[in-house]
Amino acid sequence: MENEVREEIKEEIKEELKAETAAAEETAAEIDLESLDAELAAAKKMEQNKNTVFGKAAAVFALLMCIFQIATVFRQLDVIPQRGIHTAFAFTILFLSMPLYEHVFKDKYAGNESFRKICRIIDIGLIVLLWVAVYMCKYEYDHLSDNFGRAGTWAAVAGCILLLLVLEGTRRCLGYIMPVLATLFVIYALVGKYIPGRLGHRGYTLSAIFKYLAIDLDGIFGTTISVSASVIFMFIMFGAFLEASGCSNFINDLAISLTGKLRCGPALSAVVASALMGCINGSAVANVVGTGTFTIPLMKSRGYKPEFASGVEAVASTGGQILPPVMGSGAFLMVVFTMQPYTAIVKAAVIPAVLYFLGAGIAVFAQGEVGDVELLPEDQIPKTRDVLKDGWLYLVIIGTLIWALLIVQYSPALSGLIGCASVPVVMLLDRKKRFRLRDIPKTFIKTGYSALSIVSGCACAGIVVAMVSRTGLGVVFGDAMINAAGGNMFLSLLFTAFACIILGMGLPTTSAYVIGASILAPALAKLGLTALTAHLFVFYFACLSAITPPVALAAYAGAGIAKCDPMKTAINACKIGFAGFIVPFVFCYNSAMMLDGSLPAIILVCGTALVGCIAMSCGMQGWYFSGNDKVSMFLRLIIIAAGLCMMIPSNLLSVVGLAILAAVFMLAKGKYGKKASAA
Repeated sequence: MENEVREEIKEEIKEELKAETAAAEETAAEIDLESLDAELAAAKKMEQNKNTVFGKAAAVFALLMCIFQIATVFRQLDVIPQRGIHTAFAFTILFLSMPLYEHVFKDKYAGNESFRKICRIIDIGLIVLLWVAVYMCKYEYDHLSDNFGRAGTWAAVAGCILLLLVLEGTRRCLGYIMPVLATLFVIYALVGKYIPGRLGHRGYTLSAIFKYLAIDLDGIFGTTISVSASVIFMFIMFGAFLEASGCSNFINDLAISLTGKLRCGPALSAVVASALMGCINGSAVANVVGTGTFTIPLMKSRGYKPEFASGVEAVASTGGQILPPVMGSGAFLMVVFTMQPYTAIVKAAVIPAVLYFLGAGIAVFAQGEVGDVELLPEDQIPKTRDVLKDGWLYLVIIGTLIWALLIVQYSPALSGLIGCASVPVVMLLDRKKRFRLRDIPKTFIKTGYSALSIVSGCACAGIVVAMVSRTGLGVVFGDAMINAAGGNMFLSLLFTAFACIILGMGLPTTSAYVIGASILAPALAKLGLTALTAHLFVFYFACLSAITPPVALAAYAGAGIAKCDPMKTAINACKIGFAGFIVPFVFCYNSAMMLDGSLPAIILVCGTALVGCIAMSCGMQGWYFSGNDKVSMFLRLIIIAAGLCMMIPSNLLSVVGLAILAAVFMLAKGKYGKKASAA
């Protein structure tokens, strides 16, 4: 009788889930996944235009861009040619593949053949102007010494052209947010002398602004484009080579083979697979779409609610960007901003990343216990031995990259190139020929398209950084923030976190981090934090903007695949990835979490944070070693509070938190253990 009742309850729950899914499908169906991420949009354009004249021209430029980047690994050009040609290639591909008629009056005239031809002529003119402007920048930069360090008229002309083209190209690629933000900073530099108070400055003429943007090494061709041209592009290429070789399928199969026999196996495999792929490609949204098309339906089929399944995928894909050793592109940008070696950044990021993914892992385990989740059938779980036998070559490829980056410690650019080269070489040993030599040109073309969002975002962010540097806004803003917080460290960190999340709404992580690093990180350094700690804090919250409502792009992408409510997905993502919001505060107060300190201090802070993270994750999901039953809301709040005490760097609070958790554990074990025995 009892079994029949349980079956009836299960059927009722399934019917409710079906109803919720059907109700959410109308909202989710309106989500255009390509509109959420520039990399996905670029890939779509590449496929759509591959047989057109302009598509073929864009493919040629993408191929030439990759050849140019490989050549500069071995022979660096002067500053302006290196960065200028890199930028010119990217924007040329952008203007060819994202025509003007699709981005202006597209609803009214896009179908008119004459209008399309006029727009194409304008695009060709923009491309010519772009290359001419880069040449003018090189000419003026080379003759600075002849003019006693003063830029000439051609520098102003080049700066004006570059400013307009970067704003227009970024608008087409990333939308309006970034160009509008850059424009506001230019206006601020222009009208500063009319602004009263500390925000005011002496002001700059348009000519001075244009010259600064064109040839100063803090301008458009500054730090951000430097990192894009010398490092990030190579890792975009490495990700494209891995994807073309079928590595994502291997990672998915390996994750399922390792976790499939657990009740939470499908969700846990999503965490593992998405973390590994997100670490390499550096785009949360693109990774959600790439791995989520497999993992989200799998989780739903086992009984996970759609909003939870999509939240898991969003959290794991976002967390890939904070996972060493690659960390998307963040680690390489931090090298330039902090002047710290790459290995120091990777070391500092290890424990925070472990805690982030531990929290996500415990969340899916807990939900697997209290939810109506079924085990995977045996025939759907591949054997680990078979997966490794079939795909061990991928481990050699990834191991080659890690060897070059961390053991031999080649430059990041050379390490990325070695990783790229290892793909076709190692895959020659693959009898199935999943990657052939003739696939290399197609992979180069995919790389060129994939780089558009990064290059355009870095170029536009360069405008913001240039204006912040020129006007001193970073110092003023930092002082204002510290004063508003009354010099209190916690409030300053809280303000910074909110600012990073707001800046990151709708922006790629790279752009959000660069802006935050130029404005917010210096303020944290004034409070006594090291540059690395301040920048890692900013980078964490720039990444977390992808899952934070109301503009949670990774959550929206996951909801589009799961056919559920995006806001419910975002809320679930924040609960699953809660550790990402707490851990940055912890390492700001105790650098031992960044492996900076004595061994006892490191063990103590990591041990208490580990227990606290597990407890908080259990509390968020309503499970605390309680069998298949959820604990009461009152106990959940106590567990979360005790877990938080464990994470706060205080010996007294850690003891209090541990005592509370032990007491609740005994209470839950007694209460829910009896229920389980009776059942």
